[in-house]
Amino acid sequence: MINCNTMRLAVSLSALLLITGVSFGLMSMTSPLLMTISYLALILVLASGSILALIFLMALLPPVARRLAGCQH
Repeated sequence: MINCNTMRLAVSLSALLLITGVSFGLMSMTSPLLMTISYLALILVLASGSILALIFLMALLPPVARRLAGCQH
């Protein structure tokens, strides 16, 4: 069930993954484990975008949109 709290949690998780991925990307430039950290950073950034896109598409569904219309921002 998608409600206001799960939407907020998904957006926060997406932001956290994006920040972590970008910081791992910056850290990979100075680390001896360049390829490993670089791949991890890429996976984190792509997971962030995927979660955000998935929650956006789910919010477009009519029953979910009606439930989210009552959210107080």
